[in-house]
Amino acid sequence: MIKKTALAVLLSGAVALGGFASTTSIASAPQSEPSNHDATAPVIFEYMAQPAILVFSKTRSFRHDEGIAGADRFFAEMARDRSMGLFTTVNGAVFNEKQLSRFSLVVFNNVTGDVLSDEQESALQAWIEAGGGFIAVHGSGDASHEGWPWYDNNLIGPEFIGHPADPQFQTARVVNLAEAHPVMAGLPSEWEQEEEWYSFDDVTKLGDARVLLGIDEATYSPRNDVYGDVSDLRMGGGVEGHPIAWLRCAGKGRFFYSAIGHSFTAYDVPENRKLLSNAVDWTLRKTSSPEDDC
Repeated sequence: MIKKTALAVLLSGAVALGGFASTTSIASAPQSEPSNHDATAPVIFEYMAQPAILVFSKTRSFRHDEGIAGADRFFAEMARDRSMGLFTTVNGAVFNEKQLSRFSLVVFNNVTGDVLSDEQESALQAWIEAGGGFIAVHGSGDASHEGWPWYDNNLIGPEFIGHPADPQFQTARVVNLAEAHPVMAGLPSEWEQEEEWYSFDDVTKLGDARVLLGIDEATYSPRNDVYGDVSDLRMGGGVEGHPIAWLRCAGKGRFFYSAIGHSFTAYDVPENRKLLSNAVDWTLRKTSSPEDDC
């Protein structure tokens, strides 16, 4: 059996699992492109299985190495078990119309910072709004995405304001707020989990998003007196007032975000694995709720 630590190292480099193709090489941008966005699209295996998942983990702000490795492993195992194609990359030039057409689901795996050019952002937005499935985890919802207003405002919504420190990781009570929705199928009404718990500025920015999970602020210390502009990270309003996972429609596409996923072990928690597996089914339209309009 491959140990998890070894598997994490394996997945952080180039991977080939059966019919899966993977790359972590970053194409060098020309000197005339000061933003350093990737300009040369990666090569994708011609015979990649279908349907296929694209897992993208480029960072230009904080890089969650452990979380990225854990999510890469999770989606690789899931794709293998479902006989799906998988392509992992940190090359933003993959977001072009031709290559996006080969995927049914895109995953932003702890993506941070200004990682895509305007053209790449437009290509991904068009793909999602035309009916693509899109999942974003943890750092993909932090405050480093203001350079892409459509993503920052229309998909994520609330702005990240910080997470606890001293201690950074705490066990808290997570509450199921949408038990009837298929993304929450098979999940308990509540469970305890250790995480670097994110806080956000204004839940009203969620708009028409469907909140799936809330966190009980009474079960951990939502403070950061070590660094940052905000020390008291309480959002108030009970568990409904501190959402940590939600979904929404984006045109004809489906979007799911979870703030869980900082560490490698977050993807070992059975409830989190079930949540992500259900989210994949929903974004791929294998499940639906009567309230879904996309």
